[in-house]
This record gives sequence, structure tokens and C-alpha cells, in this order.
Amino acid sequence: MSSARNNPLAGTAAAANPPLLEVRDLNLEFRTRDGCVRALEGVNLHLKKGEIVGLVGESGSGKSVLSYALLGISDRAARITGGAASFGGIDLLGADARTLAELRGREISMVFQSPRTALNPIRRVGDQIEDVLRRHAIARGADLSRGLREGAIQALREVAIPDPERRLQAYPFELSGGMCQRVMIALALACRPSLLIADEPTTGLDVTTQAAVMDLITGLARERQMATLFITHDLALAADYCDRIVVMHAGQAVEDAVTSSLFRAPRHPYTRRLISSTPGPSGSLASLAPVPGNLPDLRRDDLPACRFAERCESADQRCRRVRPLLGEREVALAHRVACWYPADLGADTTSDAASNQGALG
Repeated sequence: MSSARNNPLAGTAAAANPPLLEVRDLNLEFRTRDGCVRALEGVNLHLKKGEIVGLVGESGSGKSVLSYALLGISDRAARITGGAASFGGIDLLGADARTLAELRGREISMVFQSPRTALNPIRRVGDQIEDVLRRHAIARGADLSRGLREGAIQALREVAIPDPERRLQAYPFELSGGMCQRVMIALALACRPSLLIADEPTTGLDVTTQAAVMDLITGLARERQMATLFITHDLALAADYCDRIVVMHAGQAVEDAVTSSLFRAPRHPYTRRLISSTPGPSGSLASLAPVPGNLPDLRRDDLPACRFAERCESADQRCRRVRPLLGEREVALAHRVACWYPADLGADTTSDAASNQGALG
């Protein structure tokens, strides 16, 4: 298992590259019968070529909503109300449908959370991979005589599927969960994109298969210098595989740090709570400290400026009235935090974080 924290060159190499993906102050809401859901507020995110970034947080924090907005596949009820997002100089939010369709699959690909749902159940997996290759080959004006079938076989071979010639003829229901996930990865990487978004790619898989799938994704990302956004609620996986981690809470990005820095000295109270609520091999259940309260109802008109304020012991009226911006009080570019009262970067913030750093690595 490869660990980003054991790679001292990972942060240096990433810092030398300009952002491939840059999200600035993104706001998104859903208009529903029950009210307006303010799903994203002021989200800032950047991702560089060859960098693997983990996007972590509780269910409902806006991780998947953000990825769908970047790809232009949000629900019809979604509306972007502010901010900007660019990919390789292309304005993702202002691009027309044709431009986004050409980018998806060719330059930006996504591995969805449930492969059995994402794959077409009545088409052979080889046909589905060929569809992707054909679409983008035609868009580029490429010669299809090279053979789509050979391309599909190569795509399956690259994700370590045994006997790819035979598997090409299989339907999704004939494959195991782990094998379906490998097919999804093959689909996503068939056109060698510059950016891969992996949305909970190990959900429903056993621990051994989880490790194999993550090794596969990150191995190909390193080999191809492909930027990767890894969406997960599993801090242990993020600690093992990501160069940098962005923590989200209730639609806001609250902390952005190099992985080693985040687990050694988490600065945002929500991040510290997340780490302290994660079990480790040397701890007991009694030592776990859960995150208090629940995510706020994002339909409320009286949401506090910092959406963690009602769950935070240190919050005051300033936190409720003025939203702290990610990076506004940064000590170093490698560790940014959106909090009026963050823990000092060099401080031993909590014994739980220190003990869990090794447990999660």
C-alpha cells in the first residue's frame, strides 16, 4: 500500500505545478418544494497535475455535489449562484453543453460511487468501453480503423482484469463488485484524462479489495501524472493515499492541508473532532469522542456564517455573523483553515490527533 505521507517529494512536486483545476468561492443551491437548500457556500479548491487530493467530510457535506457541478451533471434543481471554476484555462461554469460533453471522459473522468448502478446492466462491458472510445475518437477526428475492440481490451488489461478478452463479453451482473469497480475505472481512464474524480470508489467492497482498488487508482495516477480528486468519508484511506486533504462541513471547505500536517496538527475544530472520532488499533471505544450535534438544515434562512458554529465549543457571535475564509488566517500555504479561532499550526492540539496519525496511516 502506497502512503503519500511516506513520500517526502510528493508535496514538493505538487507545489512546483500550477493548478490544473481551480475552484473559487463557489456557491450552489437547490430549489425544492420544501425550500432552498444552500448546498455549497464559498468553496475554494485547487488541484495540480499529478496531485492526489482527498475531499473528506460527513455524508451531506457537499462533496459529491461539488464534483457534479464541476462536470456539469448536477440535478435540474441545482443553480450556481456565484463563484468560478476553471480547468486548464477553460471556464467550467460558463462553458456550453457541447464543450462540457467533449471534456467529460476525454479530459475529466469520474468513477461513480456505485458501479452496478453506473454501468448499463443490459450491455456487455466491452461495448460500454468501446462507446467511450468511439465518441471521443470521432470528436477528435481520429481514425477508427485502429480497432475499438483492441482499445477496450487494453483498457481492461491496464486495470489488471484477468483474461480481458473473455471479460469483454461479460454483463455487469456476471461480475463481482470489485470487478465491476475495475471496469468503471477502465471506462474512466480509457481516454487517458488529465483529471480523475473518484467518488467513494471503495464503497461496498471488502478491505482487501478496497486496498487493491486504491492501489490501482493511485498507481495509474502517479504513472500518468493524472490529477485525482478522491471523495471519501474514510479518513484512513485518505491518510494512506492522498498528498493533500480538503475537509468539508455542511457545504463549506473548512481546512486544506498537506496530509502529514493535517493529521499531525489539525487546526479546525471540526477536523479535530473527525480525527478524534476515528477508532485506532491501540484505542478503546470509550476513548472515542464523537462530533457533537448534527449537520444544520441547509434550508434555514438563519444559518450561521460558520456552519459549524452551533456544534463548536469555541464559537462566539463573530463566528455566527462573519464567515471566515479559507486561507484568510493562514500561517503557511501548505495549511489553510477557515476559522476565526484555529489551533496554532505548531501546537499539540489534541492527544487524539497525535495517536490517530499513526493509526490512520
